[in-house]
Amino acid sequence: LAGNALASDFSISWTTGSSTDTTAPTVSSTDPANGDTGVALNKKVAATFSEFMDPLTITTEIYTLKQGTTPVSGIVTYAGVTATFTPLSNLTASTTYTATITTVAKDLAGNTLAVEKVWSFTIGVATDTTAPTVSSTGALNGATGLPINRKATVVFSEFMDPLTITTET
Repeated sequence: LAGNALASDFSISWTTGSSTDTTAPTVSSTDPANGDTGVALNKKVAATFSEFMDPLTITTEIYTLKQGTTPVSGIVTYAGVTATFTPLSNLTASTTYTATITTVAKDLAGNTLAVEKVWSFTIGVATDTTAPTVSSTGALNGATGLPINRKATVVFSEFMDPLTITTET
């Protein structure tokens, strides 16, 4: 900013690997999990992938939710390695739903999902109205002498919407 030139020339070189990514991504976890019961009426259905995906391939045509053979209207969002299907209205109590992610979903290298991911869960009888709590943190309140490079951690009492966990919150 003061207008001073770099003290001396600087260069760097490296060699890239010769192989390309040919590993097919997988769905490593879902929320709710396959076979879950008592799921909240207002549940957002999440799928976590084994690697970063091409967000243009994570759509409502590829990620669907059905009640029997009837599609559920909703929107699909993708953040980090997690795709979330948000129904446009509450799901029906005591009803089984099936979520599907087809093999059209691709990772950033263009590899398609290894196998179609299909899982089912059953809605309970009431909406989850219980506020989440902080179950634990990485340090006791008022602790001293912690390393300066220590990462702050928080464990919640239930799964949280990752879009609401920010530096502001």
